[in-house]
Amino acid sequence: MPTDLEPLDDQLTERLGRLSAAAIADAGHEEATVLSAAIAPLHADCAFVGTARTSRLDPDGLWVPLETLMHARAGEIVVVDAADEVSEAVWGELLSRYAEREGVVGLVTNGAVRDVSEIRTLSYPVFARGRTPRGPSGSAEEAVDVPVTVGGAAIEPGDVLVGDETGVVAIRRDAVAAVTDAAERVEATEREVRRRIDEGEPLDRILEDVGMS
Repeated sequence: MPTDLEPLDDQLTERLGRLSAAAIADAGHEEATVLSAAIAPLHADCAFVGTARTSRLDPDGLWVPLETLMHARAGEIVVVDAADEVSEAVWGELLSRYAEREGVVGLVTNGAVRDVSEIRTLSYPVFARGRTPRGPSGSAEEAVDVPVTVGGAAIEPGDVLVGDETGVVAIRRDAVAAVTDAAERVEATEREVRRRIDEGEPLDRILEDVGMS
């Protein structure tokens, strides 16, 4: 039975939206996990921040995460665990169009998707392990709002995901503030490095000064 998930604080959402996935990864916080590079963006315009609304599928009979999508709310991301099975698509253009209308901010799956050009035209954020024109053969989701593993990351319902064209990072819900603080420090350091590069300083000295060497 789908459960209510506490929405992410607006201020934290805004702060995370200004951070790159790389900065969050570089923060090195143990409660932030980078998903495998196999979970790749469908197109370049795939940035998102949101809370995970999870679904697990039977890899022997994949199905679209319809129940999960129908219960997802604005600001959430549909996360589908298809056990790395990519023989059949679990998502396509019509689900993307509906999700966009409802304010659901993206899809992340270790399964396959289809209707790539249409999703790209929508600019809807989709990260997937594979692509195929074949539709699903199952008839139901195995479980919704349950812990899943996608791209090597254990993701609980309500965890926070940040994605851009370089990949996705999953953050434990109770660590979001700490991870955000740490990633903002990383980005501040990188801004300082950029400034000094633009001013013509030697890179080795800059990196030593900021503790990156």
